[in-house]
Amino acid sequence: MPTQVKARYTNGKLEPLEPLNLTEGCLVTLSVSEEPEPESLLDMFKRIRASVPDDAWDDLPTDLVRNKKHYLYGHPKEDD
Repeated sequence: MPTQVKARYTNGKLEPLEPLNLTEGCLVTLSVSEEPEPESLLDMFKRIRASVPDDAWDDLPTDLVRNKKHYLYGHPKEDD
């Protein structure tokens, strides 16, 4: 029965990241696909920021932080 196991390639060898229930010396067939590096939080924010048109930022309310409950939940706005 086919089993998928993650492995790390180090110094020319594949090292499984979890135990394998195999008989010593048995032959196996490998299908290898490289996983992309996870995106950093900073890169994610940069990508999201770049996806928003520049003029859309001008439409945001200037009191968004102070009145977040108003904009999220409809609470009354706080005065200055």
